[in-house]
Amino acid sequence: MTSSHTQAGNGWLNLTVELTGEDLVGYVRDAEESLAQELKVDGFRPGKVPREVVRQRVGETAILEAALQAAVEHSLAQTIAKEKFDVIETADLSVKENSSSKLLYSVKIRVFPEVKLPALASVKIPRRDVLVTPEEIDQALAEIKAARAVLADKNGPAAAGDRIEIDFTIRRDGKTIENGESKNHPVLIGKGNFVPGFEDQLVGLSKGDSKQFSLEIPRDFANKDIAGRKLDFEVRVLDVKSVTLPEMTDQFARTLGKFDNIDQLILSVKDGLMLEKTGKETERVRQEITRALAEKSACKVSPEMVENQLASMVQSFDQDLHRHDMELGVYLAKIGKTQEDLKKEWRPEAERQVKLALISHAVARDNDITVTKEETDEALESLIQTAMLREGSSPSNLNIERLRSTIQSRLLNEKVLEFLERVCAVLPSAKS
Repeated sequence: MTSSHTQAGNGWLNLTVELTGEDLVGYVRDAEESLAQELKVDGFRPGKVPREVVRQRVGETAILEAALQAAVEHSLAQTIAKEKFDVIETADLSVKENSSSKLLYSVKIRVFPEVKLPALASVKIPRRDVLVTPEEIDQALAEIKAARAVLADKNGPAAAGDRIEIDFTIRRDGKTIENGESKNHPVLIGKGNFVPGFEDQLVGLSKGDSKQFSLEIPRDFANKDIAGRKLDFEVRVLDVKSVTLPEMTDQFARTLGKFDNIDQLILSVKDGLMLEKTGKETERVRQEITRALAEKSACKVSPEMVENQLASMVQSFDQDLHRHDMELGVYLAKIGKTQEDLKKEWRPEAERQVKLALISHAVARDNDITVTKEETDEALESLIQTAMLREGSSPSNLNIERLRSTIQSRLLNEKVLEFLERVCAVLPSAKS
């Protein structure tokens, strides 16, 4: 077997492979044996049909086609391993000659660009101490109490702590602002979920009351579209309810199902907060590590890879819109943009994601980080079982092979991040 290759640009190579008749003998024999397993001939047991009879029954063309597939797959894998090509994908397979004495084919392969990583030991990201404060525990307990509050109709005026239901309209210069109208909207007075001063205006209103008022929105308000603006409000109260919060007692803890007393509940809340904050700190450390690696690594990102990433981002965004019953075209018309406008805005992020993917691949390759078939199968089975529980039956529209590839990539990326954490993250006590 011989091979040769030439550069085709943008990370692609034109690869030519030639196998001689001697190379092909084994593939032809294997093809005949494989076809014999499927062939039914009177007088012969399944799989015991002589090769001469197989050739007579199925013909040389069928044998060569079966041998071709096996020969191409095996010889291509051998060539890639021999030349140490780091392959992303293959395309445009073309068989130039296929006979019992010679197989000649060409194929395009796209290889990963060279990535020059820094010494991983030079990347050190300190972890921060993770602590849960008494105030955070109190806040979490307050949310648990609020979720189990008892509501009762209230005939009198609304006060701080009451839950009211309202219709409201918000206008600026006589025109309703975006998302400035809502019906049957719940408000817990004093929670502070609306613009400053809004909930104060609701105190004293009773069921059936209406009120108009104006507010000057602070200049430092988070929503810059209305920050520093004067807004006109029109409110109608539909319902007023008093809110009675449960007392934090052992009996209340037992109503939650898995606690014998309030101390166990508090400990569980603390553990949950610690787990959540630890997860957030891990995510922060990972982001800092990958950011530092991106700054210190050198690699050439091809335009084709960026375009592929942009296409994937648009497709993912389109799917998200569909989950919210919206079409991409309708969304773009609403914001006055085209797909090309989106791609132009997203291009820097696409380039960043491609570079990070190349870095992750290089780290995995250089440190022998792999995902086994068993690990992929287990994760795939778990995902399918979850989908079955959610939908009540086996999902019929799953592309299993595509899903398998996605899962394998996700598992590999997670292993790479875990590896980088072990190498690059510095414990708080180890900080210099």
